[in-house]
Amino acid sequence: MPDVNIMRIDPTTRRVTWGWNLLPARNTGIELLVQLVAKTILTTAGQDYLRPEYGGSILSLTGRSLNSNDIPRLNADIAYIVRKSEEQIMREQIDKPVSASERLKKITLLGIDISLVTGVIRIDILVENESGEADRFNFEASVRN
Repeated sequence: MPDVNIMRIDPTTRRVTWGWNLLPARNTGIELLVQLVAKTILTTAGQDYLRPEYGGSILSLTGRSLNSNDIPRLNADIAYIVRKSEEQIMREQIDKPVSASERLKKITLLGIDISLVTGVIRIDILVENESGEADRFNFEASVRN
């Protein structure tokens, strides 16, 4: 069953924001898949009682100190979270009747931009489905509190 469209992707910047659209609609196809990927990456493992292991837990990275020595470790942590999220989604979809337009083929981490001055991290992600469509989105968040 498609989810309610609560994720907005700016058509110019491709930045993900959350909230109700003026006319809520059901997501389908690549839009539903992008929403699932974003939700999985943002979900903190241990928060879902029925699936305590599920989630990329990217929010656990907030509040860390940020200096030039931390960047390689932070990049590795983000890459691991994206890969783990991809594996979780593929494992969940394997036994379910999911259309090709909503079935994940691959998540690609396009880039990580870290600003030591502002403490802001921008993560660019490409989502591909089994029917050959692709869509990109990004997260932008502050690591410092």
